[in-house]
Amino acid sequence: MILPTAFNITTLIMLALTVWSINSRYRTRLENNWPLFYYLGLVLYTRKFDTVLEFNYVLLAIICATLLRFEFLGGWFVKVLQFVETAILVYVIIRFISAVFGSG
Repeated sequence: MILPTAFNITTLIMLALTVWSINSRYRTRLENNWPLFYYLGLVLYTRKFDTVLEFNYVLLAIICATLLRFEFLGGWFVKVLQFVETAILVYVIIRFISAVFGSG
């Protein structure tokens, strides 16, 4: 059973926003600002609960999202950046699930 602590509720909200971010990255234009707001929340979450996520991965995802948002590059490199960002967000989902539902 999941206890309704501030940590669990915040983590579940961030989990839902992470799934939404992956979905919106592939369904909307790359110039969308909402993923950047998500990353602001992710940085605040990582600073508050520093044992859940590795901050270097979060920073790498922010760099990918910023490059995708402002479209400095095109073609195959955009696909590589989307893949890296999605891989990091899948890592975030796995860590959130293990933090809330895991035994430790």
